[in-house]
This record gives sequence, structure tokens and C-alpha cells, in this order.
Amino acid sequence: MRYSAEVRSAIDAGRPVVAVESTILTHGLSLPRALDLAFGVDEAIRVRGAVPAFLAMVRGELRVGLDRGELEWLASAEGRVKLSMADLGVSSARRLSGGTTAAVTAWIAARAGIRVALAGGLGGVHRDVLDTWDISGDLNTLASSSVLMVCGGIKTFLDIGKSLEALETLGVPVLSYRQDRFPGYYVRESEFPAIRVDSGEEAVGIALRHWEIGRSGGLLLGVPIPEEAALSGQRIEAIISRVLADAGGKGDGKHVTPRIIRAIEQETGGATAAANRALIVAAAEVAADAAIALANFGQ
Repeated sequence: MRYSAEVRSAIDAGRPVVAVESTILTHGLSLPRALDLAFGVDEAIRVRGAVPAFLAMVRGELRVGLDRGELEWLASAEGRVKLSMADLGVSSARRLSGGTTAAVTAWIAARAGIRVALAGGLGGVHRDVLDTWDISGDLNTLASSSVLMVCGGIKTFLDIGKSLEALETLGVPVLSYRQDRFPGYYVRESEFPAIRVDSGEEAVGIALRHWEIGRSGGLLLGVPIPEEAALSGQRIEAIISRVLADAGGKGDGKHVTPRIIRAIEQETGGATAAANRALIVAAAEVAADAAIALANFGQ
């Protein structure tokens, strides 16, 4: 792995650092919205007082920390790939460039000694799982990586209930920020309860005790979308149902998520793009607060 000078210096000095998933830039919204989102996340973390460390692969090399110019390059790099855990060796050998999924973000962050990570939405169990067996690698990797993963929840077009059940089976504590139910991504609440925490510091206190008693895996902290940016649950569900029906019930692994995100963005005339930005920036602020709390604990 190669660290940017800023991130290396911050880690060595014990300053707060947030590892950031880069598929929010490479395989999420369309350009220029994706780049605007990445810059918004970068700014939100810095304003709060932490250092953002965007993770990526650049020409076969794992990178911990990208500057603005590198983010711009990665956003439109020819042949960029979406990096799941299974892709790392192949992509490195072929000198490819690409964005990190939540799974790879958690894995690199843990190796780099960064305890707080940020993702847009966690992958999980797909709705057509009985036909496709499409289950994101995010779940297993988070269960084996010692990070607090902050995100906007589990993506709405997945089966949130089954995903949360899988996380429980894997031993991953699921926390919810300032509400008793887990976030519903584009809507503030799902129907599923989670462990409420009211600050990044409280989440970090739970994470530290989780690791101190001998657990080596990760924790998930869902941050709800701001009230003013939330979308109608009925409208989103109707759009998702149409998009999934158009997909013909056929899963195509890691490529299905970007395809669905773009389709929903198009169906809503860009409304989900604005919601996505508000959601992930809000999660970035909480992640920064958690990283600061962790640094204050001397971790």
C-alpha cells in the first residue's frame, strides 16, 4: 500500500482519520454528480477536524489517501473497475485502477490501522437471493475487519431485514444514529430496530469495548438521511419495483448495484442524486466525529 503524505503523517501523529469508500466516486452516481459528492464528503470530514483517506487502486497499487487531482482522474479513468475482495489480486496483477467497495474499504482500513471507515450504503442480501444467491461480500469482510463502518444504511433496493439477520449471525453489532430503527437509506427509518447511539463518541465507546473483550470484527453504524432530503418511501419502493422488474429477475453480481443506482437516478430526474449527497455527507460528519473521539481515547 502507498499512503499519501497527509494520511501517513496523520496516522503517525495519532490524528483522526476516516477511510472513505471510493465506489461512491467510480460506480455510484453519474458524472459530474459523483465528483461533487466526493468533494462534499472530503470537505465535510475536514471541516469537522479529521483527515479523509479515500482508498482506491491506481494502476495495480493500493492507495491510502487521494488528493483532489487524483479523485478527478479516478472519476473518469478508462477501464476503472469496481473492486470486491475477489478482484484485488487479479486487478493488481493486471495493473488496473478502480474504486473500493465497502468490503475492500474495511479490509484496507484495518490493515492501515484506520479504525473508522465510511461507505455510502452497505451491500447486503439481494431481494431475489433465492434465485441468484446474490449476497454482498461486504457482510463477511466487515465481520472480520476491526473497523467501525459508518454509512447511510443498507441500500434500499436490497432486502434490509435479511441483511441485518445475516449481520447478526456474523456477530456484527448494528447501531443506529439518534433513532431506534435502522435507517432506510432514502427514507429515514426502516421497520427494523437497532441499537441506538446518540453521538460518535458513544459509538466509539461501544466499538472499543467490543474489541477489548476479544472480538476482532467490525461494527456497523447507520446514519439516517436528513429530514429535509428524505424521499417518499412509497415513491421509492414503486421505482425500485419497476427497476427490478426491468432487470428480469437476473442478478449479475457486483454490477447490479451501479446499474440500479443509475436507473433510480434517471427515474427520479436526479432527485435521488441530491438525496444521496445529503445522506453520505451526513454520514461523513458522524464518521469524522467518531474518528475524533477515537483519537481522544488514544486509539
